[in-house]
Amino acid sequence: MRLGASFALPDAAAPEAERVFHASGSGSGLATALRLAGFEATVVELSWYGNRAVALPLGEDFHARRLRLQSSQVGHVASAMRSRWTRAQRLALALSLLNEPVLDALITDAAAFDALPEVLKRSSLPASEAPHMLCQRIDYDAAL
Repeated sequence: MRLGASFALPDAAAPEAERVFHASGSGSGLATALRLAGFEATVVELSWYGNRAVALPLGEDFHARRLRLQSSQVGHVASAMRSRWTRAQRLALALSLLNEPVLDALITDAAAFDALPEVLKRSSLPASEAPHMLCQRIDYDAAL
């Protein structure tokens, strides 16, 4: 709630949501997001599936409820905004956000740089296998 958003596990999530953000990295999680979305709602897919195929229930109520599935990609600015945001401006904004204390709520774990291989292995697991990991901070030794 510190970020002004409500979070809920799938079993506790209210149905008929206007916008659902999905980040579990699993096809079943995305199917749940579609089920929770209300009429003409948008599901924003934040997961990265790599080369894994994902089966989705696009029959059922998907068309009848006129749902919109929108992908999220952080490597590019939306074409409608590209003329207003240069790469330098995006970088400056991202760096300035590192100083926002409210975003500390997203850091769920911290590890030393030496543990990075294990952290990367754990971070590639589906959310169902690493449910408490949202954002991992890596602490660098000043001697490096």
